[in-house]
Amino acid sequence: MYKVACLVLALFAVAYAIPSAYDTEHVWRAGNLSFVIPDNAVLGGFDPYGFNTYVGRVKYINDILPARVVAETGVAYFNTPTVSSKLLIYDILLADRYTNYVWVRSFNGFYEKGAVAVGTTAKNERVFCCRAKTDGGVLIGTLLLSEKLCIIKHETLPLRKFDKYEVLVAQPVNGTIY
Repeated sequence: MYKVACLVLALFAVAYAIPSAYDTEHVWRAGNLSFVIPDNAVLGGFDPYGFNTYVGRVKYINDILPARVVAETGVAYFNTPTVSSKLLIYDILLADRYTNYVWVRSFNGFYEKGAVAVGTTAKNERVFCCRAKTDGGVLIGTLLLSEKLCIIKHETLPLRKFDKYEVLVAQPVNGTIY
C-alpha cells in the first residue's frame, strides 16, 4: 500500500511540475534600465502618463507573462488573473525584417492566426499579448484563451477584464515563407 501511495504521489507531482516555457518563435532581448530600448522594439501603446510602452515579457513565479515596458523608468508591468505587479528585469520583443507586428481586434478568447505568445504558464497554457484602451492609456495585458478575457491592471487602479480587445499578431513580410 505504501508503494502505491508513493507512486500516485510521484505521478501527481510530475503532472503538476510542468515548467513554463519561453516563446522561441520570435526575437526577444533581455532588458532593464541599463539597456537602451532598441529601435526595432515593438510598440505596444502608451501609459496614462504619456510614456510609450513596448511589448515585453517577464517570468513571475512559474509563469511567463506579457508585460508593458516603460523605457523611461525601466519598469515592466504585468498581470495575472489575480495579481498585478512590476519587475525591473524583462525581455523585450524585437521586430525583424521578415515579420510585421500588428494589433488586430479580437474578442472572447478567439484565437487569431499568428497571435504572439510570450510563453506558457506552469499549467502549459499559452499566454498571449493583448491590449485595450483603459485608465487614460492603451495598456498591454494578459490573454489566456481559457479565461477568454484580456486582463489589465495599472498601479493602484482596479483589475479590469475586457471581452473585446486587440491581440498582437505576427505577419510574414511579403515573400517570406515560415
